Amino acid sequence: MANYPIWVLILPIAALGYTLFMRTQHKKKTQDYDQQYANFRAGELAQRLGLQLLKGDPTYNFLVTHANQSVARGATDSKAINIDIEMAGAPFGVPLTFRYLYRVERESGFNSTTYKTWFNCRMVATAKQAFPPFEVTSRNTPIGRIVREQTLPEAPTQNPAVDAEFQVTTHEPALAQLLGQLLPEFSAFASAGVHLLGDGQQVSYVMNQSTAPLVPSALYFAEVMTHALSNVAQRLGG
Repeated sequence: MANYPIWVLILPIAALGYTLFMRTQHKKKTQDYDQQYANFRAGELAQRLGLQLLKGDPTYNFLVTHANQSVARGATDSKAINIDIEMAGAPFGVPLTFRYLYRVERESGFNSTTYKTWFNCRMVATAKQAFPPFEVTSRNTPIGRIVREQTLPEAPTQNPAVDAEFQVTTHEPALAQLLGQLLPEFSAFASAGVHLLGDGQQVSYVMNQSTAPLVPSALYFAEVMTHALSNVAQRLGG
């Protein structure tokens, strides 16, 4: 039997021990962060915003997503990641809904692996009456430009500070001027970015997973978001 140097025998064991140690430390840090930011778990966030959790895991943490076992494990061929959360209420007299969908499916082939991802996150306020469509985006964000979803002409709000910070698009000049009065409240989101979408009946604050506005950054201002959105829907459509 060959005589190997002792380090040849010890090194693999040490490497395995180090890997297990780092995994344990990472798991502990994740648990600590989950506890530190417990007010961003779905159930606690809903309660804090005056909403009712209608669907989804109340312990899912929007700021510490890897605290969720499904997300930490990752998608497999037999089991997808599927986080589907909905909460609703009317804390300011306007119907308000928060929706969050994150789904990842994996399919392994002979020499390739394919992932399919669905993501949608938005806070939505519903007006009593219809209003003209519009879209509002921050002109500058910390992580790049926001891509608009609608094809509408830019319209000045007659508020120089608002026009410098946001791009407002709509066919209706009067609506743009009204937004010029309402958008200053959204200046609180400067560090996250703003993407408002008005489809004629609902006003949505759209959040993203990897581009501005990022979910964690935007939800840091969740209380402001619910009030500001409710105010816009109420002023636009009653």
